[in-house]
Amino acid sequence: MDLQRLMDRFGASGAEPVLVGMSGATVVRLTRGRERLYYKTGDGPIGTAISDEADRMEWLASTGFPCPQVVDRGNNWLLTAELPGIDASQPWPSADRPAVLAALAEGLRQLDSLSGCPFTSPFPGTATAVTHGDYCAPNVFVDPETLKFCGVLDIGRLGTGDRYLDLALMVNSLSNGLNPQYGGPSAARTFVTAYGGDFDDPRIRSYIELDQSGDFVPRNDLR
Repeated sequence: MDLQRLMDRFGASGAEPVLVGMSGATVVRLTRGRERLYYKTGDGPIGTAISDEADRMEWLASTGFPCPQVVDRGNNWLLTAELPGIDASQPWPSADRPAVLAALAEGLRQLDSLSGCPFTSPFPGTATAVTHGDYCAPNVFVDPETLKFCGVLDIGRLGTGDRYLDLALMVNSLSNGLNPQYGGPSAARTFVTAYGGDFDDPRIRSYIELDQSGDFVPRNDLR
């Protein structure tokens, strides 16, 4: 990608490719005055997914729920404002980690309480809540000063679905070794308890396996 051309296009003074993430999209961080913006683009199915995410982002923002603001969008590309806070996968002082886990639970409760969502989760299960669809530590942001929940990103799979879906995805995120600072399965149990769920509900394991398989085919045992 021609970064200078991208800077000229959006009046930015700096551009830096973002190499983390697994979506396959091209992501560039732009600096424009005091703003930090994120440009995401892709071809084919990736571009379609970006457009779908933009639709979901605009709906979620309309509810007042914290997520990146859509600054501009087009065919297969999206420009968003930076989300405040720090994502939960970053290193946190040990004394702050219990509060971060509580913030993860509070954010999910807030999301689940929304109504009127026009989108449906790609995962099977009874639609009991608005689900994020990829509720894992890197996608949830916490204020480093107040240790309060301050938003989510990567919401391309957002839709009405089973509330245990997002519980399962965060349990996996806290237990799979990628975020060892929290303490593994014990932290996952703390998160589910803080949310008000049942850590031993079989849907947690089922949704983890389904997400890892990538095969979102309805299964009766998840209902």
